[in-house]
Amino acid sequence: MKTLLATTATLAILSMGPVWAQSATEPQVDEPLVEETLPGAAMPADEAPDTKTPDTGMPRAEAPAAMPGDAAATASFIGEQQDGNWLTSSLIGLGVTNPEGETLGKVAALEIGPDGRVVSVVIEAGGFLGMGARQVAVPYEAVQHVTVTPGEHQLILAATAEDLETAPDFVTLVQKRQEEDAIRAQKEMGAGQPAVVDPANPPGTAQ
Repeated sequence: MKTLLATTATLAILSMGPVWAQSATEPQVDEPLVEETLPGAAMPADEAPDTKTPDTGMPRAEAPAAMPGDAAATASFIGEQQDGNWLTSSLIGLGVTNPEGETLGKVAALEIGPDGRVVSVVIEAGGFLGMGARQVAVPYEAVQHVTVTPGEHQLILAATAEDLETAPDFVTLVQKRQEEDAIRAQKEMGAGQPAVVDPANPPGTAQ
């Protein structure tokens, strides 16, 4: 019996020898680890990008995104006045006459529209030595521009002095606003004062 058991154990050991030899000679290969990272998931500390400055440890300032139209506009310049062009500096204070040569007044201002074009000519007319003068306006196209000599201009308006006297006064936006503020202030002052009652004629009594 002992001899039979010993023989059986020896055969079992000999039959398993090739398997052990194969396991010992073949190196074990580990399967690679696949790590799935969801969008927006936090990165490991050793892989996260460095967003701090090395000197101060403060967060780095991000460069501002380029905006459309940031390119600097290049202005164009004009070197000289063109022939036939007028300067407003030479028009202000320039005398206005009619075709008969009668002096009507002088240019006080030019009204310019939103598109940059001159709309009307404001003329200071009447008065004596600057006292009592009034301002009237005419369309810019109604005034004829005449160049007498280079640099010397003349404005001609087909009207008479009587036409300017009967013309309505030209009211600027500033003057209009001042008049409205004065009327409003007068109404507020009147509303704050108690009404004066005549003792002889109290309200509600028949005359």
